[in-house]
Amino acid sequence: MTIASAMVITLAMAPGIIRLQLRTDGHALIPAFAPEIQTDREIRAEFGVEDPLVVLITSADPNGLFNTRTLKLVCDLTTEFKRIEGINPWNVFSLLTEPSHRVRPGTLHFRTFLEKLPETQEELIRLRDDLRSIELYTGTLVSADEKSTAIMVGVPDGADRIELYRKLKEIIAARNDIEDELHVIGAPVAEALLGTHILEDLGIPTAVLKDRTFSAEADNAWRMPQSLYEFRVMIARKIGLVPVALAIISLVFFAAFRSVPAFALPLMEVGACLAFVFGLMGWLDVPVYLTIAVLPIVLTAIGVADEIHIFDRYRRSLRSRPTDPHTGVLLATMNEMCAPIVKTSLTTSVGFLSFALSPIGPVQMFGVFTAVGIVFCMLWSLTVVPASLAMLSPRWIAGKRVSSGSDPASRPTLMSLLAGAVGRHRFLILFLAVGIVLVAPLGVRKILIQDSWIDGFAPESEFHIATTRFNEQFLGTHTLYVRVDTGEVKSLRGVIPASAIEHQAVRIPLRDVGERLDVKGDKLYLRHPNPAERKALLKRNIRHAWDTLIDDVEVKGDELILTTSRRDGSPRLAMRFRNMEEIQYEITPERLIKPEVIRVIQALETFIERQKDRAVGGVIGTSKYITTTNFMAQGLREGTRIIPDRYDRIEWLWGQYGRVRGPERLAQAVNADYSASLISVFMKNANFVDTKRLMESIREYEAEHLAPLGFSLEFAGDVAVSQTLIDAIVSTQVRSLLVSLLGILAITAIMGRSLVWGVLSVLPCAVAVLMNFAVMGWIGMPLGVATSMFAGMTLGIGVDYAIHLLERYRMAVSRGLSIDEAVSDAVAATGPAILIDGLAVALGFGVMTLSQVPANARLGGLVVLSIVGCFVATVILLPALLIIFKPGYRPA
Repeated sequence: MTIASAMVITLAMAPGIIRLQLRTDGHALIPAFAPEIQTDREIRAEFGVEDPLVVLITSADPNGLFNTRTLKLVCDLTTEFKRIEGINPWNVFSLLTEPSHRVRPGTLHFRTFLEKLPETQEELIRLRDDLRSIELYTGTLVSADEKSTAIMVGVPDGADRIELYRKLKEIIAARNDIEDELHVIGAPVAEALLGTHILEDLGIPTAVLKDRTFSAEADNAWRMPQSLYEFRVMIARKIGLVPVALAIISLVFFAAFRSVPAFALPLMEVGACLAFVFGLMGWLDVPVYLTIAVLPIVLTAIGVADEIHIFDRYRRSLRSRPTDPHTGVLLATMNEMCAPIVKTSLTTSVGFLSFALSPIGPVQMFGVFTAVGIVFCMLWSLTVVPASLAMLSPRWIAGKRVSSGSDPASRPTLMSLLAGAVGRHRFLILFLAVGIVLVAPLGVRKILIQDSWIDGFAPESEFHIATTRFNEQFLGTHTLYVRVDTGEVKSLRGVIPASAIEHQAVRIPLRDVGERLDVKGDKLYLRHPNPAERKALLKRNIRHAWDTLIDDVEVKGDELILTTSRRDGSPRLAMRFRNMEEIQYEITPERLIKPEVIRVIQALETFIERQKDRAVGGVIGTSKYITTTNFMAQGLREGTRIIPDRYDRIEWLWGQYGRVRGPERLAQAVNADYSASLISVFMKNANFVDTKRLMESIREYEAEHLAPLGFSLEFAGDVAVSQTLIDAIVSTQVRSLLVSLLGILAITAIMGRSLVWGVLSVLPCAVAVLMNFAVMGWIGMPLGVATSMFAGMTLGIGVDYAIHLLERYRMAVSRGLSIDEAVSDAVAATGPAILIDGLAVALGFGVMTLSQVPANARLGGLVVLSIVGCFVATVILLPALLIIFKPGYRPA
C-alpha cells in the first residue's frame, strides 16, 4: 500500500513535465526591479537601441574582404536577415546599409557603400580607400586587418534570442556556396549557446537541442577525443552528466553493500524525485532556467544520502541479530535513523533555501525546488524504502547472517582506530584547527568577484575562438551605453507685440527672461496666438508660425535683443503680421547644437577611449557623429573632421545625419529635444572587474568635470545589465550564507535541545566553507555566478555528517558509555556510512568537473573540495571537540 500510494502520487505529478517551458536565456536571470535595470529599459526605449547579434565574415580571399564574392555575400545575407520576422530592418547594419559620401548620379541622394556592387579592381580599391578615410567603420564593420567584416542584427526587447539565433544559423547553413568563414557571436548568442551547453550536459538528446537552437556543432559520430575539452563535449553530447552521475553513484552503492537492491532502490528514488519536482514545476508554470538546469545533478548527488545510512545500519543490525525477524530489525533500524534523517533533511533544505533570499527569480526557484526535492527524498526514505526492504529477503542486504556476538561497531575497525588516534592527539588537532581558522582570512581577503559571459565557454570552443578573433580585430563584442544628459533648462514663453519683431531681431522684456540671459544657440519659435487667425492665414498660404536659431544676444535697457539667423529669412515677411497684433514666442534650449556642449562630450569620449586597461576597445558618440558627418558632407576634404563653431551648421549636420541614415538612426544618437545623447563604448572581453573600474572612473570624471556644468550620466547595455546580474547573484549568495548558517544552527539547536549541539553540528561544514574560500583566494579562482553557489550547497550537505555522528554519540552516552567509548562507538558506527555518503556525493558532484561549461566545472570542483573538508572535520575535529569539552556527558 505504501509503495503503491507513492507511485500514484509520483505518476500523478509527472505529466506536468510535458508543460515545462525552457528559459535558458540570460535575460531571465535579470532582477527586473533593480534600479539599474529600470534605467537600462528607459534608455533603450528612449533611444531605440538593441543588443546586436554579430555575424562575423572572414574572407578566404588572399586579398581580404575587398573582393566581389565576399561583398556579394554581405549583401545577400543582409537582405535575408532584414526579412526575419520580428527584426527591425533599420537595426540591421552592414556595408550594404551604411551611406557613403558619394551620391547617385544626377541626384543629391547618398549611396550606400555596396549599393552598386564593386566588380573591378579600381572600384574595390576606391571602396577600401573610402572606408579608410571615413574611419568610423573601421573596428565596427571592417576589421583592422581588412580581412573580415561584420553584419550587426539588433535583437528587439522581449524577442526570443534562442529562436533568432537559430534562424540566423539556418539562413547561413542554407547557402551551400559560402567559401568564407562565418561565425555568429555576441552577448545574445552567448546566452543562447550557454543554455544549450548546460542542457547538453544534462543528457538531453542532441536532436531535441538541434530543433531548438540549431546547434550545428553537434556531431553524431563517435571519435577519439584529442583533448580534455573534446572529451567533455563528447560526454555532454553522447551521454550526459546525469547518466554518468547515476552510474558512478550506483557503482559506489554496489561496491559498498554488494547488493542489487542497495543501488536499485536509491536509483528508483532519484527517478521518482526528479519526476515529482519537474512535474510540479510544470503544473506551477515555472520554467527551466539556467540555474534550475543543474538541479538533476544536485538531486542525484544528495538525494541518496539517507539510504546510505539506512542500508549501513540495517545491514549491521541484521548481522549482529541473526535470529531476529528481519521486520523487527528493520523497525529498530528505522526508529534509530528517523531522527537523524529528519534533522539532516531539514538542515539540507535550509541550506538550499538560502538561495530563495536572492532578488533574482530563477535563483529563488533553484533554492525552493531543490528543497522540495530534498523533502520528497526524506519522505521516500522514511516510507517507500523501509516498505521495500520489508518485502525483500534480508539476504539481499546482509548476505548470510552470522552472528559475531556483538555489534560490529564494538570490534576494532579502521574508524575506531581513527577515533583512538583522535583521542590521543585531541589538543594537537584543536591547535591545528584554530591555526587554520586564523590563517584562512588571509586567503579569503584575496578573493575577487569576477565573471563574464565569455567565461562560460572553454577557450577551445568555437564561440570563444571566434569572439577572441573579433576582439582582436574589431572594437569589441560588448557595448556599454552612456547616456549624457546636458541638464534640464526650462523653455521661456510669453507674448510680445508684433512691433517688437524686426527683420532680423526680436525684443523680449527682461522681466520674462529672469536670470536666464544666455540663450544664444537656442531655438526661437513665433506663432499667432489665435487658432482661428492661424487657420485663416493657412488658407491664404501665409505661414502662421516661424522658427530659427538665436545667433546672438544683447541686453539693452529692460529688453533682451535676440539676433536671429539670416538663413531662415525674416519673420515679418514670412508671417505678414500687423504691428498691433500680439505674437506668442517660445525659446527652447537645444543644447546639443551648441559647439561648446559637444566639445564637453568630446572630452568625455576621449577620456573613456583612453581606458584601454579597462577593456575599452573604442568609443563612438556625439562628437564623432558630428565630425564624421561634417567630413563626409564636404567630400572627405582634409581638415574638415571638426566640430563647427556655428550653431546653424551643427543643426544642419544633425538634420543631414537623420536624412542620410534615417530617423531611427538619428534617434539612437540624440533625443528629440537635443538635450541628451548616447555614447557607445565598445569593450573587448568585458568582465566584472574591468567594467566596474571603468564605470567608477567615468563616475569620477562626471563628478569632477560634468556635474558642475549640470550634466549627468546613466549606464545601459548588455555590459551594464551583466554588472547588475553578477553583483546581485554573488553578493546575495555571500550575504545569505550567514542567514543559512543561522537557520541551520537554529534547527539543529532546537531539535537537539541544546545551543552547543547546534554549534557542533554546523562547525565542520563552516570550517570547510571557510577553507574553500581561502583556497579560492590563494589560487586566484574568482567568485562568480556559479562558484558563489558552492557555499550554500556545502552548508546544506555537510551538516548531515555531523548530525549522524552526534546522534550516535548521544545514544552511546545515554547507554552509560564513557566519553572515549561513546566517541569511539559513534565514529565506528557512523564513520563508514559517512565515508560512503561523502564518496557518493563527492563523485556525484565531481561529474560536474566534466562539464563543457567552465564555470560549472569549477563549481563541481569546489563542492567536491568542500565535501572532503566536511568529512575530515566531522571524523577528526568533531570527535576531538567531544572528548575535550564533553557536551551532554553526565558522569555516574
